[in-house]
Amino acid sequence: MAVGRKTIAVLIALVSACMAAASRADEITLYSTREAALIAPVIAVFTDASGIKVNVVFTEDNLVKRLVSEDTASPADVLVTIGLDKTKQLADRGLTQALSSARIEQGVPANLRGNGAQWFALALRPRVAFARKDSALAAIDYEDLAGPQWRGKLCMRAPLHQNNVALVAAYLAHHGEAATEAWLTGLKANLVHKPAGKDNDVIREIAQGTCEIGIGNTVALAQLRDGREGADWRAWGMEVKAVPTTFKGGGTHVNLTGAAVAKHAPHPEAARQLLEFLVTPAAQRTFAAAELEYPVVAAAERAPIVAEMGSFDADAMPVDRVAAHQQAALALIKKVGFDE
Repeated sequence: MAVGRKTIAVLIALVSACMAAASRADEITLYSTREAALIAPVIAVFTDASGIKVNVVFTEDNLVKRLVSEDTASPADVLVTIGLDKTKQLADRGLTQALSSARIEQGVPANLRGNGAQWFALALRPRVAFARKDSALAAIDYEDLAGPQWRGKLCMRAPLHQNNVALVAAYLAHHGEAATEAWLTGLKANLVHKPAGKDNDVIREIAQGTCEIGIGNTVALAQLRDGREGADWRAWGMEVKAVPTTFKGGGTHVNLTGAAVAKHAPHPEAARQLLEFLVTPAAQRTFAAAELEYPVVAAAERAPIVAEMGSFDADAMPVDRVAAHQQAALALIKKVGFDE
Protein backbone atom coordinates (compact mmCIF):
# COMPACT_ATOMS: atom_id res chain seq x y z
CA MET A 1 0.00 0.00 0.00
CA ALA A 2 1.33 3.39 -0.97
CA VAL A 3 2.13 5.84 1.79
CA GLY A 4 1.19 9.46 1.16
CA ARG A 5 3.52 12.38 1.69
CA LYS A 6 1.40 13.63 4.59
CA THR A 7 1.68 10.28 6.35
CA ILE A 8 5.45 10.23 5.85
CA ALA A 9 5.71 13.72 7.29
CA VAL A 10 3.73 12.67 10.36
CA LEU A 11 5.94 9.62 10.88
CA ILE A 12 9.09 11.71 10.59
CA ALA A 13 7.72 14.16 13.14
CA LEU A 14 6.85 11.33 15.54
CA VAL A 15 10.28 9.71 15.19
CA SER A 16 11.99 13.07 15.73
CA ALA A 17 9.94 13.69 18.85
CA CYS A 18 10.79 10.27 20.23
CA MET A 19 14.49 10.77 19.52
CA ALA A 20 14.41 14.17 21.24
CA ALA A 21 12.68 12.69 24.27
CA ALA A 22 15.20 9.84 24.40
CA SER A 23 18.11 12.30 24.27
CA ARG A 24 16.83 14.22 27.29
CA ALA A 25 18.03 13.07 30.68
CA ASP A 26 16.25 13.34 34.00
CA GLU A 27 19.39 12.20 35.82
CA ILE A 28 23.13 12.36 35.14
CA THR A 29 26.28 11.33 36.98
CA LEU A 30 29.22 13.56 37.89
CA TYR A 31 32.54 12.04 39.00
CA SER A 32 34.48 14.50 41.16
CA THR A 33 37.73 14.64 43.09
CA ARG A 34 36.18 17.54 45.01
CA GLU A 35 34.01 16.36 47.89
CA ALA A 36 30.32 16.12 47.06
CA ALA A 37 29.33 18.54 49.84
CA LEU A 38 31.42 21.27 48.21
CA ILE A 39 29.57 20.86 44.90
CA ALA A 40 26.09 20.34 46.33
CA PRO A 41 25.06 24.04 46.56
CA VAL A 42 25.63 24.82 42.88
CA ILE A 43 24.22 21.46 41.78
CA ALA A 44 21.01 22.12 43.71
CA VAL A 45 20.49 25.36 41.79
CA PHE A 46 21.08 23.59 38.48
CA THR A 47 18.58 20.85 39.32
CA ASP A 48 15.95 23.39 40.34
CA ALA A 49 16.41 25.27 37.07
CA SER A 50 16.68 22.30 34.69
CA GLY A 51 14.85 19.44 36.39
CA ILE A 52 17.94 17.29 35.86
CA LYS A 53 19.14 15.42 38.94
CA VAL A 54 22.91 15.13 39.31
CA ASN A 55 24.39 12.18 41.18
CA VAL A 56 27.77 13.33 42.49
CA VAL A 57 30.27 10.52 43.02
CA PHE A 58 33.36 11.47 45.04
CA THR A 59 36.34 9.60 43.56
CA GLU A 60 39.17 11.19 45.57
CA ASP A 61 42.43 10.27 43.77
CA ASN A 62 41.36 7.23 41.72
CA LEU A 63 39.41 8.95 38.95
CA VAL A 64 41.57 7.78 36.05
CA LYS A 65 41.80 4.23 37.38
CA ARG A 66 38.05 4.06 37.84
CA LEU A 67 37.24 5.36 34.37
CA VAL A 68 39.69 2.98 32.72
CA SER A 69 38.24 0.06 34.67
CA GLU A 70 34.63 0.94 33.78
CA ASP A 71 35.45 1.67 30.13
CA THR A 72 32.31 1.93 27.96
CA ALA A 73 30.09 0.84 30.87
CA SER A 74 30.95 3.95 32.90
CA PRO A 75 27.90 5.92 34.07
CA ALA A 76 29.96 9.13 34.28
CA ASP A 77 28.67 12.06 32.25
CA VAL A 78 30.73 14.91 33.70
CA LEU A 79 34.22 14.91 35.24
CA VAL A 80 35.50 17.51 37.72
CA THR A 81 39.02 17.31 39.12
CA ILE A 82 41.50 19.52 40.96
CA GLY A 83 44.94 20.14 39.43
CA LEU A 84 46.09 20.77 35.90
CA ASP A 85 48.08 17.53 35.98
CA LYS A 86 44.99 15.42 36.67
CA THR A 87 42.79 17.37 34.28
CA LYS A 88 45.28 17.01 31.42
CA GLN A 89 45.77 13.33 32.21
CA LEU A 90 42.08 12.65 31.58
CA ALA A 91 42.37 14.02 28.05
CA ASP A 92 45.73 12.34 27.39
CA ARG A 93 44.28 8.97 28.36
CA GLY A 94 41.33 9.42 26.00
CA LEU A 95 38.82 9.64 28.85
CA THR A 96 37.13 12.85 27.70
CA GLN A 97 35.31 14.02 24.59
CA ALA A 98 35.25 17.32 22.76
CA LEU A 99 32.63 19.83 23.86
CA SER A 100 31.77 22.58 21.40
CA SER A 101 30.09 25.41 23.29
CA ALA A 102 29.96 29.09 22.41
CA ARG A 103 29.02 29.91 26.02
CA ILE A 104 32.12 28.20 27.41
CA GLU A 105 34.36 29.73 24.75
CA GLN A 106 33.00 33.19 25.56
CA GLY A 107 33.29 32.77 29.31
CA VAL A 108 36.58 30.89 29.73
CA PRO A 109 39.80 32.39 28.28
CA ALA A 110 41.42 30.28 25.54
CA ASN A 111 44.61 29.68 27.55
CA LEU A 112 42.49 28.05 30.27
CA ARG A 113 40.83 25.57 27.91
CA GLY A 114 42.41 22.34 26.71
CA ASN A 115 43.39 21.56 23.14
CA GLY A 116 40.57 20.14 21.06
CA ALA A 117 37.95 21.42 23.53
CA GLN A 118 38.58 18.34 25.71
CA TRP A 119 38.39 20.23 29.02
CA PHE A 120 38.30 23.69 30.54
CA ALA A 121 39.02 25.43 33.85
CA LEU A 122 36.11 26.04 36.22
CA ALA A 123 38.03 27.90 38.93
CA LEU A 124 41.58 29.13 39.55
CA ARG A 125 44.16 28.74 42.31
CA PRO A 126 46.94 31.32 41.91
CA ARG A 127 50.29 30.15 43.28
CA VAL A 128 52.13 33.16 44.59
CA ALA A 129 54.57 34.48 47.16
CA PHE A 130 53.45 34.99 50.76
CA ALA A 131 54.90 37.46 53.24
CA ARG A 132 53.94 38.96 56.59
CA LYS A 133 51.20 41.57 56.20
CA ASP A 134 53.54 44.28 57.54
CA SER A 135 56.22 43.44 54.97
CA ALA A 136 57.23 46.20 52.55
CA LEU A 137 57.13 43.65 49.72
CA ALA A 138 54.36 44.83 47.37
CA ALA A 139 55.05 42.66 44.32
CA ILE A 140 57.63 40.18 43.07
CA ASP A 141 58.57 38.15 39.99
CA TYR A 142 58.85 34.37 40.22
CA GLU A 143 62.37 34.73 38.83
CA ASP A 144 63.42 36.87 41.79
CA LEU A 145 62.38 34.28 44.37
CA ALA A 146 65.72 32.58 43.67
CA GLY A 147 67.72 35.78 44.19
CA PRO A 148 70.42 36.07 46.88
CA GLN A 149 68.40 38.67 48.79
CA TRP A 150 66.26 35.78 50.06
CA ARG A 151 69.12 33.56 51.31
CA GLY A 152 67.95 31.61 54.32
CA LYS A 153 64.54 33.33 54.27
CA LEU A 154 62.31 31.11 52.10
CA CYS A 155 59.84 28.38 53.12
CA MET A 156 57.95 26.02 50.82
CA ARG A 157 56.27 22.63 50.87
CA ALA A 158 57.86 19.58 49.24
CA PRO A 159 58.81 20.47 45.64
CA LEU A 160 57.44 17.15 44.35
CA HIS A 161 53.89 18.08 45.38
CA GLN A 162 51.75 18.65 42.30
CA ASN A 163 51.30 22.37 43.04
CA ASN A 164 55.04 22.98 42.97
CA VAL A 165 55.59 20.66 40.01
CA ALA A 166 53.03 22.71 38.06
CA LEU A 167 54.84 25.94 38.95
CA VAL A 168 58.19 24.51 37.84
CA ALA A 169 56.55 23.27 34.64
CA ALA A 170 55.32 26.80 33.98
CA TYR A 171 58.83 28.16 34.59
CA LEU A 172 60.18 25.60 32.11
CA ALA A 173 57.62 26.64 29.53
CA HIS A 174 58.74 30.25 29.91
CA HIS A 175 62.51 29.90 30.28
CA GLY A 176 63.77 26.49 29.21
CA GLU A 177 65.74 23.77 31.01
CA ALA A 178 69.02 25.50 31.85
CA ALA A 179 67.40 28.60 33.34
CA THR A 180 64.92 26.51 35.30
CA GLU A 181 67.65 24.33 36.81
CA ALA A 182 69.50 27.48 37.87
CA TRP A 183 66.28 28.87 39.36
CA LEU A 184 65.63 25.69 41.33
CA THR A 185 69.19 25.74 42.61
CA GLY A 186 68.62 29.30 43.81
CA LEU A 187 65.36 28.37 45.53
CA LYS A 188 67.10 25.52 47.34
CA ALA A 189 69.88 27.83 48.51
CA ASN A 190 67.28 30.28 49.87
CA LEU A 191 65.44 27.75 52.05
CA VAL A 192 65.31 28.19 55.80
CA HIS A 193 65.03 24.41 56.17
CA LYS A 194 64.21 21.30 54.19
CA PRO A 195 60.78 21.65 52.52
CA ALA A 196 58.03 20.08 54.60
CA GLY A 197 54.34 20.21 55.47
CA LYS A 198 51.65 21.94 53.45
CA ASP A 199 51.01 25.47 52.25
CA ASN A 200 49.27 25.99 55.60
CA ASP A 201 52.56 25.31 57.37
CA VAL A 202 54.38 27.79 55.13
CA ILE A 203 51.84 30.44 56.17
CA ARG A 204 52.22 29.53 59.85
CA GLU A 205 56.00 29.78 59.71
CA ILE A 206 55.87 33.19 58.05
CA ALA A 207 53.44 34.40 60.73
CA GLN A 208 55.73 33.05 63.46
CA GLY A 209 58.81 34.70 61.95
CA THR A 210 60.61 31.52 60.89
CA CYS A 211 60.59 32.68 57.26
CA GLU A 212 60.29 36.06 55.57
CA ILE A 213 58.76 34.74 52.38
CA GLY A 214 57.07 31.59 51.12
CA ILE A 215 55.30 30.04 48.15
CA GLY A 216 51.70 28.82 48.29
CA ASN A 217 48.22 28.77 46.78
CA THR A 218 45.83 31.58 47.59
CA VAL A 219 43.25 28.89 48.47
CA ALA A 220 45.31 27.89 51.51
CA LEU A 221 45.52 31.45 52.83
CA ALA A 222 41.82 32.14 52.23
CA GLN A 223 40.75 28.95 53.99
CA LEU A 224 42.86 29.74 57.02
CA ARG A 225 41.45 33.24 57.20
CA ASP A 226 37.85 32.04 57.10
CA GLY A 227 38.43 29.94 60.22
CA ARG A 228 37.64 26.51 58.87
CA GLU A 229 40.96 25.18 60.22
CA GLY A 230 40.49 26.61 63.72
CA ALA A 231 41.26 29.77 65.68
CA ASP A 232 45.06 29.40 65.79
CA TRP A 233 45.30 28.86 62.04
CA ARG A 234 43.00 31.82 61.42
CA ALA A 235 45.22 34.05 63.56
CA TRP A 236 48.30 32.99 61.57
CA GLY A 237 46.47 33.52 58.30
CA MET A 238 45.53 37.04 59.29
CA GLU A 239 49.23 37.88 59.77
CA VAL A 240 50.15 36.88 56.21
CA LYS A 241 49.39 38.42 52.82
CA ALA A 242 49.42 37.12 49.27
CA VAL A 243 51.95 39.11 47.24
CA PRO A 244 51.19 39.83 43.56
CA THR A 245 53.59 37.48 41.75
CA THR A 246 54.21 37.24 38.01
CA PHE A 247 56.68 35.98 35.46
CA LYS A 248 58.78 38.79 34.02
CA GLY A 249 56.71 40.07 31.12
CA GLY A 250 53.91 37.63 31.96
CA GLY A 251 51.17 36.91 34.44
CA THR A 252 50.49 34.83 37.53
CA HIS A 253 50.82 31.06 37.44
CA VAL A 254 47.51 29.40 38.30
CA ASN A 255 46.50 25.87 39.10
CA LEU A 256 42.88 25.01 38.53
CA THR A 257 39.79 22.94 39.03
CA GLY A 258 38.91 21.54 35.62
CA ALA A 259 35.85 19.98 34.01
CA ALA A 260 35.10 17.79 31.01
CA VAL A 261 32.49 15.56 29.42
CA ALA A 262 33.34 11.88 29.98
CA LYS A 263 34.30 9.92 26.86
CA HIS A 264 31.41 7.46 27.20
CA ALA A 265 28.89 9.87 28.74
CA PRO A 266 25.41 8.28 28.50
CA HIS A 267 23.84 11.76 28.43
CA PRO A 268 26.21 14.16 26.61
CA GLU A 269 23.56 16.80 25.96
CA ALA A 270 22.59 17.04 29.63
CA ALA A 271 26.30 17.08 30.50
CA ARG A 272 26.72 20.06 28.19
CA GLN A 273 23.79 21.81 29.91
CA LEU A 274 25.42 21.37 33.32
CA LEU A 275 28.84 22.58 32.19
CA GLU A 276 27.38 25.62 30.43
CA PHE A 277 25.44 26.41 33.59
CA LEU A 278 28.66 26.22 35.63
CA VAL A 279 30.23 29.07 33.63
CA THR A 280 27.36 31.48 34.26
CA PRO A 281 28.45 34.29 36.64
CA ALA A 282 26.04 33.26 39.41
CA ALA A 283 27.06 29.60 39.31
CA GLN A 284 30.73 30.58 39.14
CA ARG A 285 30.39 32.64 42.30
CA THR A 286 28.82 29.71 44.19
CA PHE A 287 31.19 27.06 42.82
CA ALA A 288 34.40 29.02 43.48
CA ALA A 289 33.27 30.22 46.92
CA ALA A 290 32.97 26.65 48.22
CA GLU A 291 36.77 26.22 48.15
CA LEU A 292 37.59 29.94 48.13
CA GLU A 293 39.03 29.79 44.63
CA TYR A 294 38.98 32.55 42.02
CA PRO A 295 36.17 32.24 39.46
CA VAL A 296 37.45 31.67 35.93
CA VAL A 297 34.74 33.89 34.44
CA ALA A 298 35.74 37.54 34.78
CA ALA A 299 32.20 38.77 35.40
CA ALA A 300 31.65 36.45 38.37
CA GLU A 301 31.67 37.90 41.88
CA ARG A 302 34.40 36.66 44.23
CA ALA A 303 33.86 35.54 47.79
CA PRO A 304 34.73 38.47 50.14
CA ILE A 305 37.79 36.73 51.61
CA VAL A 306 39.08 36.02 48.11
CA ALA A 307 38.43 39.59 46.96
CA GLU A 308 40.39 40.91 49.95
CA MET A 309 43.52 39.09 48.78
CA GLY A 310 43.54 41.12 45.56
CA SER A 311 43.54 40.35 41.85
CA PHE A 312 45.92 38.01 40.05
CA ASP A 313 45.84 38.02 36.26
CA ALA A 314 46.40 34.47 35.02
CA ASP A 315 49.47 33.99 32.88
CA ALA A 316 48.68 33.88 29.16
CA MET A 317 50.73 30.71 28.69
CA PRO A 318 48.26 27.97 27.59
CA VAL A 319 47.73 25.54 30.44
CA ASP A 320 48.12 22.59 28.06
CA ARG A 321 51.62 23.83 27.24
CA VAL A 322 52.46 24.08 30.93
CA ALA A 323 51.13 20.58 31.59
CA ALA A 324 53.28 19.20 28.78
CA HIS A 325 56.40 20.15 30.81
CA GLN A 326 55.46 18.30 33.99
CA GLN A 327 57.65 15.23 33.49
CA ALA A 328 60.64 17.42 32.67
CA ALA A 329 59.84 19.50 35.78
CA LEU A 330 59.84 16.39 37.96
CA ALA A 331 63.21 15.34 36.56
CA LEU A 332 64.78 18.74 37.26
CA ILE A 333 63.40 18.88 40.80
CA LYS A 334 64.93 15.49 41.53
CA LYS A 335 68.20 16.49 39.87
CA VAL A 336 68.58 19.57 42.08
CA GLY A 337 67.93 17.41 45.17
CA PHE A 338 65.73 19.47 47.46
CA ASP A 339 65.53 16.60 49.95
CA GLU A 340 69.30 16.27 50.35
